[in-house]
Amino acid sequence: MDPTRRRRQRPAPDAPLPPGTPNDTGANPVYNLDEPTMEEKLATLKGGAGRAGGADEEPPLPVLLPPSADSVHVLLKQALRADDHASLLSCLYNKDHKVIVNSISLLTPADALKLLKFFVLLVQSRGAVLVCLLPWLQNLLSKHMSSIVSQESSLLLLNSLYQLIDARTSTFKSSLQLSTSLDCLFSEIVDDESEEEEGSPLIIYEDKDTDDEESEVDDMEINGESDGLCGVTDASEHSDGSEVMSD
Repeated sequence: MDPTRRRRQRPAPDAPLPPGTPNDTGANPVYNLDEPTMEEKLATLKGGAGRAGGADEEPPLPVLLPPSADSVHVLLKQALRADDHASLLSCLYNKDHKVIVNSISLLTPADALKLLKFFVLLVQSRGAVLVCLLPWLQNLLSKHMSSIVSQESSLLLLNSLYQLIDARTSTFKSSLQLSTSLDCLFSEIVDDESEEEEGSPLIIYEDKDTDDEESEVDDMEINGESDGLCGVTDASEHSDGSEVMSD
């Protein structure tokens, strides 16, 4: 045996493999630390399925929040500076006391005078607009009366406002009397109708059967025939008696 030839010694099964050697037996697996975990993979799959399923769905509608004091205040100032009567009316339809007080208190003296001019125009109108106007006008005069009076142009506005309010209240007494008279007349009409309904006799209609009507007709005919026979017998008796007497 050639001593130069040496047998290769097989490595022990538990010995570590040299770097770069492919691992066919599955021992000593190499782990990739950058690979996502199973939880991350499942989350990715769920997210992709949700996006694919929700592609055809409509986006949710935005929730309309009620107007706050800040939003009404901003809208009121913008409407006053732009002289937008429609936006001013939309602000006046808000009846929340806190919103009214806060919006009026944040106005500048110039904006307060502009709002008073708009209120003088609205006092001449009727209906629901005037009802919504009253709390705003009351808070405006109580909060900004000193700043309004200090301006020269406010004298004419306040005079016009006083005349309009006086004209409105002057008809209140006559309107109240008219309303009371109408209520009394209406109550009397209702009482008369109720008495007529109670005093009228009840009419009861009875529908008789045809058999009963026929029996009544037959009885009347029989009674008539019997009366006729009685008359004939009486006449014959009288005639016989007269003949006997004459004889």
